Amino acid sequence: MAASNHAHLAENRTQFGHRIAALRLQYGWTQEQLAEASGFDRKTVNRIENGRHSPSLDRVFILADALGVQPLELFQRSTL
Repeated sequence: MAASNHAHLAENRTQFGHRIAALRLQYGWTQEQLAEASGFDRKTVNRIENGRHSPSLDRVFILADALGVQPLELFQRSTL
């Protein structure tokens, strides 16, 4: 099925992005600092955090590594 048939995908991307932002803020990092730690550019970090970009599985592992968490923790609902 095409992604457009799955209305919940946008909500899931948004929740994932909010979790990334929450973890980043726990470190007291800016988006630029997370970008540097992960090897992404700040614009990509911003797009992920705002649910406008869905990172590949490889990038999920890289983000988890940069944030010092297990990849599964990135999929937990954010309390922000």
